[in-house]
Amino acid sequence: MNAISTGNYLKRDLRSMFAVRNNCISEETAFCKQDNLHQSLNTLNEEFESFGISSVTINNDLQTLESLKDLSIQVTNAAWKMIHKHRYLMRLHDQLIDLNHKTVNDNVNLKNYVKRLKEDIQKKEHMICKTEEKERRLNVKCEDASRNLKQERDEIRKLKKQIQFKETQHEHEIRRITQSSQKLQEQLRKSAGSFTPKDKLLQKIHEKELISYKQTICRLEENNRHMLEEINNLKEALELHQTGIALHIEASGAWTNADI
Repeated sequence: MNAISTGNYLKRDLRSMFAVRNNCISEETAFCKQDNLHQSLNTLNEEFESFGISSVTINNDLQTLESLKDLSIQVTNAAWKMIHKHRYLMRLHDQLIDLNHKTVNDNVNLKNYVKRLKEDIQKKEHMICKTEEKERRLNVKCEDASRNLKQERDEIRKLKKQIQFKETQHEHEIRRITQSSQKLQEQLRKSAGSFTPKDKLLQKIHEKELISYKQTICRLEENNRHMLEEINNLKEALELHQTGIALHIEASGAWTNADI
């Protein structure tokens, strides 16, 4: 744009500009006349000096041709310098306008960019809040799962102790039943060996003792069966607890292997 502005200024016709100005200004308002030539030159020198241009030397004798030529040359050179000064200032003005437009556009783009950044920050803050809430819920679930796992492990330890106690009790009971059975069989054998058909009273007593022994053996066998069923039930409960813990751990995703 600077090159275009410079070309436009170079193409200006100063004479046409002055002609237009002269048409707009009447003779009564003309700046310089014959009777105020010195005053006009002094005013013009002040303007030249304000632009940093050397002033025109004014001779007292302006009637001779040489003095008028010299004055014309000085005025022409000063006017030429002022024209270049004006062109330079106009170019600078255009550059400032372009710079101002660029600054305005940059400010608009910067505001839009800041707005987008604020929106991105708000979105990220919202995502962070959601993530923190998810993390909090997961922590609560993990704490609940840990607490439940501890309870299940405690329950399994209790069941194991009960099973061990029942197995020990069952072993003692089996030994006791075995010993009692052996004693009863020995008594039956002795009773059968000492039995005499002649004595019916002894036969009835023997039969009653035999029935009592058989009933005792049946009760012992029934107790043994109940104890076996109870041990099996405890083992099944233990397996169910272990399966429940494994499913709970797999569903929560907090652990991959549970050391029970």
